[in-house]
Amino acid sequence: MTETTTKRNAKDSVFVDLFSDESYVLRLYKDLHPEDKDAKIEDIEIRTLESTFVNARYNDLGFVVRDRLVLLVEAQSSWSENIPLRMFFYVCDTYRRYIDDRKMNEYRKEALKLPPAELYVVYSGPDEAPERFSLKEICFDGLGSLDLEVKVLKEIDGTIQGEYIGFCKEFNEQWKKRGNSVECIQETIQICIEKGYLADYLQTRRNEVITMVQKLFDEETQRAKYYELVKEESREEGRTEGIEIGIEKGRLETLKENAANMRAEGLDDETIARFLRVAVADVRIWLDSNEN
Repeated sequence: MTETTTKRNAKDSVFVDLFSDESYVLRLYKDLHPEDKDAKIEDIEIRTLESTFVNARYNDLGFVVRDRLVLLVEAQSSWSENIPLRMFFYVCDTYRRYIDDRKMNEYRKEALKLPPAELYVVYSGPDEAPERFSLKEICFDGLGSLDLEVKVLKEIDGTIQGEYIGFCKEFNEQWKKRGNSVECIQETIQICIEKGYLADYLQTRRNEVITMVQKLFDEETQRAKYYELVKEESREEGRTEGIEIGIEKGRLETLKENAANMRAEGLDDETIARFLRVAVADVRIWLDSNEN
């Protein structure tokens, strides 16, 4: 497991946990659409794609506002020009679920009236990034009729997404000094509160954030050890097949163990699922089966 992956997963977990709260989603919407002064929490419907077990595709945040606008938001700390392609998959999955949930039929004669979509990337990395880019330009060299546009949010400012970017940069600095340690996230939280980066969230959920990130550090360390063990055993036995299966099995066992530890520390199943990036149903299956 690389250092970059460890840092990215920690920051992604904070992003997902932050925007599981509809009040922060509402603030994000108003920061993106300051002209809509009448939007309320009850107008927000979170539509983030939920992972099932360890390999399913999921996005960071999706939500609908008054059935008239779909917003999909990804948090990225390393730049990838495949972001529009991934967003295309998320858009398709989101609209499919939207249609199914409302029992709409795409084969009917009349056109379905769907809320338009806006796509954003909250980018906190060091590389240069454009203000916006498109699927057609990146993947199809500007050819064909299929396209979607993604806007890039990358400035530290008074918006909630800008504060999250500030949090990520502070976390990076502390990680360089302290590595995978509880001191890293504790110092990050203190500095961010002083600078006003996600201050309300970090003050009210300080202990939960520390627990989540520390568990992630532990998971990454154990996964790296397991990966090396499986590779070594495979070399000794002259086998190369089965490594990935063993790694996934080890990751699943680590997820189950972390879920049990987090429940023992008082975290609810929804919080555990958000942090581990799995479905709530999976958490309950793992933990309830252990209790029986």
